[in-house]
Amino acid sequence: MLDKDGVALLSKLCEMTEGEKYSVYDWTDVFDGGLDEERKNVWRTLLQQGCVSVKYSDESSVCFAVTLKGRNINEELATMQVVGDENQTVVRTDAAGRPVMVVKDGQSFVDNLRKKLHSRSLGFIWGIIGGVIGGIIGGGIVALIMHFAIH
Repeated sequence: MLDKDGVALLSKLCEMTEGEKYSVYDWTDVFDGGLDEERKNVWRTLLQQGCVSVKYSDESSVCFAVTLKGRNINEELATMQVVGDENQTVVRTDAAGRPVMVVKDGQSFVDNLRKKLHSRSLGFIWGIIGGVIGGIIGGGIVALIMHFAIH
């Protein structure tokens, strides 16, 4: 499961590399302060989730590629733009490899989601109304043109 540090690292790695090509970087390039135990755990999480593939690594450098799964997760997470308490929200992948947000105390998240759905449903309804009105006006114009073109 990816926490906020894992998501941030995955985003950074996607910016650093292109496609599924392997790249060699120093650990200080991957992690600003170098590699420590906490950052090793974040790196292991990305490896376990299948987001990163490592060709080799040593104490000073690493050769890795961000997998297609990792890039897809990064794009989907950027699209979702997780809103809520970062300490309460965790990202996991389902069986198909899609990211799924797990919220421990989700009341604020649910309230935010309700607001978004309410505004989207209102937008959908106004879109249908606008389409019907536009269809009526367009149909009336075409009927007038056809009426005068035939006579």
